[in-house]
Amino acid sequence: MSDKPVILVPTDFTKVGDSAVDYAARLSKILRADIHLLHIVSKEKEVAAAKIALGDIAKDLQAKGIEAKTVAEIGNIFDDIGRVAREENAKLIVMGTHGVKGIQHVMGSKALKVVTNSDVPYVIVQNKPMREHGFKNIVVPVSFNQEVKQSLIYACEMGRYFKSKIHIVYVKEKDEFIAAKIERNIPHAENYLREQKVDYEITGIEKKDFSKDVVKFAASVDADLITIINNHENIFTYFGGSFEQAVIGNDEAIPVMVINHVALNTAYSFSIYFA
Repeated sequence: MSDKPVILVPTDFTKVGDSAVDYAARLSKILRADIHLLHIVSKEKEVAAAKIALGDIAKDLQAKGIEAKTVAEIGNIFDDIGRVAREENAKLIVMGTHGVKGIQHVMGSKALKVVTNSDVPYVIVQNKPMREHGFKNIVVPVSFNQEVKQSLIYACEMGRYFKSKIHIVYVKEKDEFIAAKIERNIPHAENYLREQKVDYEITGIEKKDFSKDVVKFAASVDADLITIINNHENIFTYFGGSFEQAVIGNDEAIPVMVINHVALNTAYSFSIYFA
């Protein structure tokens, strides 16, 4: 195995799992990374079959010139994906989801714990292939109550590989105090984006159903990726309790990159991850 950075791909051998592998394969070539395939089982007797299935996927990747390692672990997806990511020194996790209905059906109220229990960024994809141009348009919903620059770091670093346009979207507040704070912070975001030499656009939308409006906006700009921040350990409270779940499982099947607060504290970026 090489000393390249690692993309971890948890798979359940479903079509959305295959979609995650396909995304990771594309990203691995662009980011010059290896892929580590992961399947978590609940019983020892299931390990052997998992290793065989993972091995078949690895062979397909290797035939495409991509280094791939397989990991079959006994445990549960809520705790052990993050643990394996740390053990494998993964810099990015690419995982498939069946959308909101699938999340609710398969994992219930614990669905998002899979994502929050890790200091490694996730790219969550649905059963839709990655477009040839990659992530050309990246949407970043922001709350100006948080450090905007932190919200943009990962979007800009991922975007530089695809020469992306960054679309910042925020809520137009009626409260004069909050609106004034937003107006003060927008120039800081613009300065950072100009420093990064990226194409960008900043759009305010009315405060209605922000999760639906973000997805609608993302569809209107033909977005290839939505980047969201989880500010609180194990609890999503970014723009409301259901915001992240609604965005992650969006009906447009747009991939979503989730960066957890603990990852922001490390001050890492993709320029360090995939130099």
